[in-house]
Amino acid sequence: MDTLRALADQLAAASATTDPLDRYQALHALAPALKAALAAEMDAAIADARDAQPEDQVADRAGVTIHEVRRRVTAHRKRTGPPRRPGRPGKAAE
Repeated sequence: MDTLRALADQLAAASATTDPLDRYQALHALAPALKAALAAEMDAAIADARDAQPEDQVADRAGVTIHEVRRRVTAHRKRTGPPRRPGRPGKAAE
């Protein structure tokens, strides 16, 4: 969540830029980081909910399909989980 706060500060600063082309370039540069941070937070939220509730209830409350719940949980576990197999490095180490 700290990443989102830092990105929000950067977004506010970029939006306050007076020159339109400088503003465009600053916002364009922030877009990938914002997208990745939002996806990570959304995945974490779904994974946390899935740890506490059955996936069909999570899907209903989130307004998504069960497949989407499973996809987000898998993405979260890949991003934060342990190495794939004993003796194999995790994704972050590659």
